[in-house]
Amino acid sequence: MDFEQDLVNDNDWPEEKRRLIESGENPAKCVPILYFSGRAHPQTIAGARYLARVKGLTSGDDYQDYVQDLVADEYQGFCEQWVQAMIYGDEDAKKAYKENVVPGQLKKFDALYDTFLSVSSTTARPLWGDAAMFGLLRDHIFTGCVTREELVVYPRLTAMLTDYEEIPEVKKFLDSLEMKESSHREEQDIHVGRQRKRQKI
Repeated sequence: MDFEQDLVNDNDWPEEKRRLIESGENPAKCVPILYFSGRAHPQTIAGARYLARVKGLTSGDDYQDYVQDLVADEYQGFCEQWVQAMIYGDEDAKKAYKENVVPGQLKKFDALYDTFLSVSSTTARPLWGDAAMFGLLRDHIFTGCVTREELVVYPRLTAMLTDYEEIPEVKKFLDSLEMKESSHREEQDIHVGRQRKRQKI
C-alpha cells in the first residue's frame, strides 16, 4: 500500500499532542495515528488489525489470526517497558531493563515463533503480530538493548528478523533509511570539520 508518513519533531510535539486530545482525534495521547478513509485510527496495533481486515490481509484462518493478536497484544506490554526505560529512563533504568527484562521477554517471544507466525492468504506476506515484533526487535538493536550477535541465542526470532528484512519492499525501505542516516552522518562530519577549521583559524 502507498502511504505518506508525517513526522512530528520533539519541539512541536507538546502543541500537537494538545491539539490531538482537544480535537478528539486521539484520546490515547500518543502517536502514531493511522489516517484512512477520512478517519483517525489511534493505537498502532488496533490500526494495523483494522487495516489488515479492511484490505483482506489476514491468514484466512481464525486460529492463526488469533495467534497474531496474541503476539500483538503481548508486544504492547513489551514495547511500553522499552519506552519507559530507553526513552524516559535514566542510565540505571536502561541498565536494569537490558539486564533484567530483555532476556526474559526475548525468551518468551522466541518460544512462540517458527519464522513467521502466519502469512496473508492473499499476499503471502507476514501480518500485524509479526510486523509489530519486527519493529520492536529493530528498536532494541538500534537503542543498544541487544546486538545481532546476542540475538542468535533466540533462533526463531533471529529467523523472523532476517526473513522480514529480505522482503523486497522492506529491504527497499530499510535501504532508504540507511541512506538518510548516512547522509545525516556525512552532514554532521562536514559540520564538525568546519567547526574545527574555524577553531584553527
